[in-house]
Amino acid sequence: MNFRNFCKATQAIVVSRLRVVRMQHAGLSVNTNVAVNCNINRSNRNQWGKQQQQQRLLSVCPTQHQQRQHEKSVPGTGLVFTTAFMFNLFGRSDEEEEETPEQKLLLTIKRSILCIQREQYDKAEQMLHLSLRMAQDMQSKDGITYVYDLMANLAMEREQFKKAEKIFADVMKRLFADGHTEESPKILHISSKIAHMSQLQGDLEKAYQGFTWTLARIAALLEKVPHDKDVQELYGLTKNWFGQLLMKQGRYTEAKNLFKEAFECLIEVYGAVNDASVTILNNISVAYVNLENYAEAKEHLLHAMDIAKELKDVTQEGILQANLGLIYLREGLLQQAQDACKQAWQMGKKHQNLDAVEQAEYCLNEIKSSMKG
Repeated sequence: MNFRNFCKATQAIVVSRLRVVRMQHAGLSVNTNVAVNCNINRSNRNQWGKQQQQQRLLSVCPTQHQQRQHEKSVPGTGLVFTTAFMFNLFGRSDEEEEETPEQKLLLTIKRSILCIQREQYDKAEQMLHLSLRMAQDMQSKDGITYVYDLMANLAMEREQFKKAEKIFADVMKRLFADGHTEESPKILHISSKIAHMSQLQGDLEKAYQGFTWTLARIAALLEKVPHDKDVQELYGLTKNWFGQLLMKQGRYTEAKNLFKEAFECLIEVYGAVNDASVTILNNISVAYVNLENYAEAKEHLLHAMDIAKELKDVTQEGILQANLGLIYLREGLLQQAQDACKQAWQMGKKHQNLDAVEQAEYCLNEIKSSMKG
């Protein structure tokens, strides 16, 4: 039975098919995951779709479209290093006239980011190549590094993982040459992304090693800067991704604990009411389902639904509603399951949410099979 997630390349996960909500933090912050983190990652389907087909409980990630929308609304998972980094590249402000080469470069970069947020990827790539030439002509070392980072995140968003890894490796070399160390948040963020991409490509051993290495260094860094919001956010993002990996390995208790720690990191930075909270609470619910602790699964899922309602996010709410139906089905409560899934289907149709409709139809079909069986 599949529970659906809300994730993407920037934050994926697998479970029994519970549909997921994705962690979308676009923008320019270290955790603005292009997924990303989570997320989700999205041609309206998670790239974990095939695996989810085998276990369908909405898991921990939203559809690619949902995660992108989330990435645009919540700061945190990965387009670039940080907003401040971009606007401090040349020590200038937006109030200055846009006549200098520096201002023209910044404007071109901003337009490329806007294209990414609008999912106009070909146009975004063209503008990034133009930005790179401009930065090279100016001999702006920081500008070149920044554009390369955007290119890598764009490739990750497009699920061009080999290309993304190669560019990220180049970015890391440039950062090391510029004096950064293995404890630099920028280095650790890239390391986390590379581990996550390894997971999405099925190289679970490489992903496990990458997450273990990265988390150990983030923990050490937090001892030095315990109140650094960017580092706290990166810690939560990485724990969420690592939890997704453990879910794939069937290590549900460990995954659940990591998701809870990720949630604590998140609310420390942003508070409880945001799309990322919905994603992680859904992930926790899916972990509990796999542990056959349905009471806890429902409690966390209903918490996620309350937040989705407060955010007026009907897309995630519909998917969560279908997941609730699947939990009722697991408990043998067929009428409650049918009511929940019908409501999810109606919500999906009303708001043209294909993912909610698909998950609701899956749930209703499972109910029919259960009745016949």
